[in-house]
Amino acid sequence: MTKLNSKSINKFLTAIVQISSAMLIGVSAFGQDVIVTHCNGSCPQYESSMAATRANVVIHHVYAAGLNGDTGLADWVSYRLTSDAVGVASLLPRIWQPDRLVEFSGVEDVLEIGNSELRLAEIAVSNNPYVGVGEIPEQEEESARLAPMTSFANTPYWSDLNNLTNMVPMPKPLRLGPWLQLEQRLNELVMKTEELQVISGPLFLISNLTTTPTSTSIEPAAFYKIIAHQNEFVAFVFPKELGQFDSYCGHLTELDQLQEMVSLDFFPDRAVQKSDQLLTELHCGN
Repeated sequence: MTKLNSKSINKFLTAIVQISSAMLIGVSAFGQDVIVTHCNGSCPQYESSMAATRANVVIHHVYAAGLNGDTGLADWVSYRLTSDAVGVASLLPRIWQPDRLVEFSGVEDVLEIGNSELRLAEIAVSNNPYVGVGEIPEQEEESARLAPMTSFANTPYWSDLNNLTNMVPMPKPLRLGPWLQLEQRLNELVMKTEELQVISGPLFLISNLTTTPTSTSIEPAAFYKIIAHQNEFVAFVFPKELGQFDSYCGHLTELDQLQEMVSLDFFPDRAVQKSDQLLTELHCGN
């Protein structure tokens, strides 16, 4: 019989926890009372009954996503960031793939891969743990992962992050600038706090929407990211015009204003309050 050391046991237990996060833990007989690890309880809920009816939620090992019924894009992605999951992603392939769970829902992947492979390098800086496989010179694809590869590189489920349900169109300067800066800082911060919840997604202007929107007919005007620790949070909104050298700290927002813009209740099962402590730990304090 093979004797397991403590390290192997810890890895096995971690895998069990991650697998259980993709299961529905509790369902009410009269509604969708679903408790999900990635959401630290109930996931974001649509305030419009029509939007809720058309939307679908997919739950993977490392993230949960609420999919827009018209575009197939994620309205939100929520994930649980832990110190054990963060790793070096320099050699991990970044090739977009259809989400296998979507075929079981009423939504089909609106985004088509086609004959060419869509590749995304998180950052193209050598000798950096956040480096990707390298930007393809002829590849002009501008997209990002709502749940980042580096935050789950130390798990066996990192390939889930290549799903199209984790993709959002995003200009390259923003992706390699404030968006990436904040991801890096969160990966550093979780080494001290041990666990954080992150919710991110796109923001659209009403004028950008059509009567029958598709992923190719609309483009996000901005992108949001909410970081929560227990019942405290901070929230950011990044306009798509931001440059690579802009700071994320200058784009804090109020949660109630953000929820009104996206018609979502991000924390439907608990009361949360803005955290000065998190701001300080994100280097955004006065």
